[in-house]
Amino acid sequence: MQGDMVVVGPEVLETRDADTPPGGIVYVVHSPATIGRLAYVDSPQHSIDTFTQQDVDNRRVVFLHDGSTESEAIYLKADIRTIHSVFIH
Repeated sequence: MQGDMVVVGPEVLETRDADTPPGGIVYVVHSPATIGRLAYVDSPQHSIDTFTQQDVDNRRVVFLHDGSTESEAIYLKADIRTIHSVFIH
């Protein structure tokens, strides 16, 4: 994995909620890695600190390893954001 770009897919990261679509499950990086960073596959030059389960399901999130020989964990928080519709007459 050293120096690699690794896709973060649903086989690695998955949170489900029966009442919330994948786009409403938002991951927030609580403690970022010091040996690499998360980014979107289509803009790897920009680090991200939030992304959705839908991004993961669509294989849009990557981890870019800096090439060091150390290993480390990234701590994430999954936030369920349910959208409610309000009709005003």
